Amino acid sequence: MTSSAAQKDSSRPLLTLGRVDRLRVQVGYRASPEDPAYEQFLLDVAVPETDGADDRSAVDEPRILAALEPVLYTGADAPRHYSLHQHRWHTSWGPSPAAMEIGLLVTTGSRTADVSEAACDSVSRAFRDLMELVGPPEPAPTSREAAILRARRSAATAYALDADALTVSTEMHHPAANSWTVGLRTTTRESYDVVVGLVEGYAGSVRVRHQERIEASDSVGWD
Repeated sequence: MTSSAAQKDSSRPLLTLGRVDRLRVQVGYRASPEDPAYEQFLLDVAVPETDGADDRSAVDEPRILAALEPVLYTGADAPRHYSLHQHRWHTSWGPSPAAMEIGLLVTTGSRTADVSEAACDSVSRAFRDLMELVGPPEPAPTSREAAILRARRSAATAYALDADALTVSTEMHHPAANSWTVGLRTTTRESYDVVVGLVEGYAGSVRVRHQERIEASDSVGWD
């Protein structure tokens, strides 16, 4: 005969996605569908536990997407074209937080300073709303070492780079905003400007901008 404990266990599903412990959002902007993103914004925030058994009470997907909708209007009156994907993972092997990852790539049609600043404003507002939605993190100072580590990892995540191969070219601390600006370079002379602590000084909110390479050329003029 089957024990009552075994019967109880057999009624439980073996495969589950678990509750959502972390929300990770990446918003990128590209000039055209054929171009890579010239700018990426990342948010990594913990989702506090709730009293409800259903994790949908902690992370409501429609509300998350609604909070992100304003980023589609960056520098335009009508929503821009976009690509959206969602990935969620959970493992039963040891203590590991289950995460929901959302990637949004917006096509702007051009890369200008005005569009870039409008993107920063709209994404900052969206990230602020998302943090309020899942539960704002406790404010904490970000050390130089933590900021550089976060900058390297964020650039690596955004542009599929080797974080250990990124070298720091510049760094600046903004104590009043609890943020850091870090310049990074690759071995192929690609440059990235990273802002750690973009929203409310929270280190898990990051802006990564791929700098356009300016090719130097020598020329000889003849009168």
